[in-house]
Amino acid sequence: MDAGKLVCGCKKVTYGDLQEAVAKGAKSFEEVQSATKVSTGCKKCTDHVKSMVSELLPR
Repeated sequence: MDAGKLVCGCKKVTYGDLQEAVAKGAKSFEEVQSATKVSTGCKKCTDHVKSMVSELLPR
């Protein structure tokens, strides 16, 4: 996915922001959320973002 793609319109979080949070050590959706504020507005993106974050996290 393109790093510039907006994944959370309320907080203006991009896919690249999610990647950066994981690269800097976030180990869960909650830690990515804390670092980026993703899905803390209307929360409509939560399920989709959780799926993206789970794919980015090391297994």
